[in-house]
Amino acid sequence: MLGLKECIQNFSIRNSIMKKIKNKFILAVISIIVLIVFSQVFMAYSNSNVDANSYLTLIQGNASINEIRIQKDTKNILNSWDKIHVIWDESLAVIEWWDGSLTRLWGNTKISIEQNQISRDYTNINISFELLAWKTWSNVVSFIWKDSSFTQNFSWIEAWVRGTIFNVDLDADYVNVTDHQITLQKQSGEVLILEEDNPLKISTFSLIDIWEFVNNFQDTTWRQINESYDSVYFDQLKKVLQDSIWNKSLYDKLRAWISPSYRLLYDLDTAESYEIVENTIADISENKREKVYKAVLSRYQDFNFVWAWDYEFYKRKIFYKKALIALWDNELEKEQLVRSSAFDIDTLIASWNEQAIQQSIDFLAENKTRLQNIDLNFFSATLNKIPTEKLTEYQDQFQQLESLLPASFQMPEIPSLDGIKNAAEGKVKDFLNDTQSLIDQIRR
Repeated sequence: MLGLKECIQNFSIRNSIMKKIKNKFILAVISIIVLIVFSQVFMAYSNSNVDANSYLTLIQGNASINEIRIQKDTKNILNSWDKIHVIWDESLAVIEWWDGSLTRLWGNTKISIEQNQISRDYTNINISFELLAWKTWSNVVSFIWKDSSFTQNFSWIEAWVRGTIFNVDLDADYVNVTDHQITLQKQSGEVLILEEDNPLKISTFSLIDIWEFVNNFQDTTWRQINESYDSVYFDQLKKVLQDSIWNKSLYDKLRAWISPSYRLLYDLDTAESYEIVENTIADISENKREKVYKAVLSRYQDFNFVWAWDYEFYKRKIFYKKALIALWDNELEKEQLVRSSAFDIDTLIASWNEQAIQQSIDFLAENKTRLQNIDLNFFSATLNKIPTEKLTEYQDQFQQLESLLPASFQMPEIPSLDGIKNAAEGKVKDFLNDTQSLIDQIRR
């Protein structure tokens, strides 16, 4: 047996060890608390120091802001009530709005900035300007929600925009949408929703036949210039988005461990399946949901421009939409998200990516009741643009889609394979008969 002295010594040693362990534990807890506080302070500081300005850049020629000439390839900060004049025929300038949207101005264009208020996290966007002369091309890449707006005024008409590419030409007297749609309202209160490639004559507030538009109205050079610039710009956005997903730093992982918002954002960017995201959402307490929702909406703006051609990005875009619908209870905003997915159907078909098509249809199926509340006139036009062979190739998916839509909605007829084969054979026979008739006439 140990003596009293040895017992006291052992007790002292154990007590010393326990104190050291306790001290280390306390130190670890304090370190974590300090780390959390530092992280929150750093994030707040970072957000407050983000450049939240919109800029005008002169690409070629001459331009002025409030009658003061600007230098080529130099960013110039824009403020509300600034007046921009792009001088001379071949001049070109571009406005880079803080949310990432663009407006290009061709030579002789004049505009007045009416509103330029965009929150640093993109959750509140209010952009408004008036076209006074010539033409503009706008590429709105953000999801405009709730109290946000992107508005262009011209000739006593106001255009409300949500994630759209459109151009206004006062000289040629038309408005045309090349992606999605815009809402037009005259001062009299008359409202018209303008769909893709259904151009409107400004002076009469009436639609222009597409063939007449192409032959007599459209400035083909202007359209080609902008589509070329847009293509380059989309590639730049994709590169930034790709880097933000693939290059997660230790700090990003630490934030995900500390904050529910960043945990969800991390999963939305990296999870292979949406089930992982669902589990993360389930762990978010009710009192934190609004804050997390705003963080997810802010990050979703980086994905809103993504098209179905890029499946990995498009999959993430659908993940973010599902998360936004799960986190918030505003039905109007949920319907807007569902509506935007319906817009994607034609580009999905053109992408030839069956996974993307099925994922979108599954998303629409999850929101079937919301489809009943959406004006689907635009969707009918979208579906009617899809080639016959594509309707047949994706027959199963279109039948699924048809089952989701209101009974009153008319889907385009999907021809059978035999019908397509017979039609093709008929065309070949007609061609051979015409050829034979021509040969017979020559022989005579």
